[in-house]
Amino acid sequence: MILKWLKNKSEEVPTFLDAEATLRVIGDRASGKTAYMASLAYWPNADSSSPVQDVTPVNEEAQELINQARNILEQGLELPPTDLNASADDVKDYLLSIAVKSLSSTKTGLFPKILKLTVGCKDYAGEFFADVVHKSGDAKLKSYLEDCRAATGLMFLVDGTAPRKDADYARGLDKLLGALNAVDGGGKMKRIAFTMTKCEIEQLWVNRHDPRKIAEARFPQTRHKLEGWASLGNGTVEYFATSAFGVLGREFTQPNSKKLTRDRQGTTSVIKDPRRWRPFGLVAPIYWLCTGDRYRELERE
Repeated sequence: MILKWLKNKSEEVPTFLDAEATLRVIGDRASGKTAYMASLAYWPNADSSSPVQDVTPVNEEAQELINQARNILEQGLELPPTDLNASADDVKDYLLSIAVKSLSSTKTGLFPKILKLTVGCKDYAGEFFADVVHKSGDAKLKSYLEDCRAATGLMFLVDGTAPRKDADYARGLDKLLGALNAVDGGGKMKRIAFTMTKCEIEQLWVNRHDPRKIAEARFPQTRHKLEGWASLGNGTVEYFATSAFGVLGREFTQPNSKKLTRDRQGTTSVIKDPRRWRPFGLVAPIYWLCTGDRYRELERE
């Protein structure tokens, strides 16, 4: 009887569940926002054991991301900067469908339910975040802030290799969070995923499973601002470590990236070995922003 039950379970058709979210990716010029989005859309060398079943572009803008990943990143080249002059309405809105084995089904061991995350992410030029501090009356900046207010979740990307920018990030967040709370008595509750990029370098990679620890050590002022905002009941915050390029090797790893520049602004890199390109942790913050649940399997190699 048990064998028959197991056989019947194995023949079941997966159940598809839907979740939609309007996310905004914020961060400065060096944070690697476009590389993050392009690597997510392309999803190279997918691991068959990953909870992520597939990532599919829904609109033309998302398909452009795949072309950028294939024709630029995979060739070991650097992506061009995001268009600074675009208004909030003209900023490219990347619509992706991400199929993930649901967390509840992995806990119960039953035939997996597939959660389809339909995610819209706008990629603003990094200068917008800096302008939050310096250009309070700018018309483009106003449309940018209004657009962020309308989002259901914010992904705040920072270059994990740029701890000297902690004070800058904290000042920008202070202004941004103040603007977000200034509408309708605080607006709707939001989730903010503090997401550190470029975590393939050794000192970040070894702590990738404890992103809060990385944030405490490298970005204490920024973390203080976020925790203060959350403690007032404005929303919730979680911390994530990611890498658009991943690492090479398993026991003795090295970054799958080749450094071009390194200064106070952070690190500029390109892929070292495109044949072994496998991003790390890209879906984890998106899953949390969409569902409110932390999915630890998405944060493992």
